[in-house]
Amino acid sequence: MLGLATPFANPMWQALARETDLATQLICSGANEIGRADYTSHGRYATAQFGFANGLERLGKLILTSDSLLAHGHPLSDKDLRAKGHSISRILDEAEAVQLSRGITPHYIRPTHAIAAQVVVSLDDFSAASRGRYANHASLLGQQSPYEPTRTWWKNVCEPILVEHFHGTKREQRAVQDSSAVGQILGQVGTALHFHEDGSVVTDISRASLMTHEREITQKWSRFYSLLHARWLAELFADLTRQAGYTPGSEFFLGHYERLATLRVADKYLRNRRTWPLV
Repeated sequence: MLGLATPFANPMWQALARETDLATQLICSGANEIGRADYTSHGRYATAQFGFANGLERLGKLILTSDSLLAHGHPLSDKDLRAKGHSISRILDEAEAVQLSRGITPHYIRPTHAIAAQVVVSLDDFSAASRGRYANHASLLGQQSPYEPTRTWWKNVCEPILVEHFHGTKREQRAVQDSSAVGQILGQVGTALHFHEDGSVVTDISRASLMTHEREITQKWSRFYSLLHARWLAELFADLTRQAGYTPGSEFFLGHYERLATLRVADKYLRNRRTWPLV
């Protein structure tokens, strides 16, 4: 091991430490931002997608290069990593292929829920330079880009969340009643000017009030369905590298899975914890 007394001074150990930290912090940034994103702060939607997309990409590629280290004794080359591209769905598929080829059965498995799948669709669009990454610049030509990140996230992720977790519930009934009361009280003396994520202009106070109730639901469940992917990758990385860190010749893997422990938690934390990482 490069003749070093401990793995901690090994550049390989340090590189893995930095990369796992970076992936974790990017994902946690995405969780924090999507948990605050609403119609008053559209930029948080794009910031959240930036954190999730980059964090999941780096964690997925970390799994792929770790697999190469274990199988061949060397990491993926820079050329190989670049060839993987930025498609989140492709990287997740390749990570799952590693899981299957090694017979790993992680405690937290790859999410299959339809809304979780739509999270990946949105992140793929956001990551692609020809689609979401520069959608606002494309819209400067005078016609709305179909890949604008806030609109697509709302359509792909938030609307299905409202259908599944809000519409037809007692909470929605109370929200409608409360919003109607707010409109009656303030409608005669106040005005509203807000911008819905779908691009529409909102001037009705009752509607704006109801939108606030809706965002409490979309923030919570957007965070949950996004973090499901991160939790699975974190669990897969842990299962892939945990034992290797105690194996002669691959001590540079020692302990890095612990840096991802904040993502390997029960559903209740993914749903309800507002501040990430969990410290």
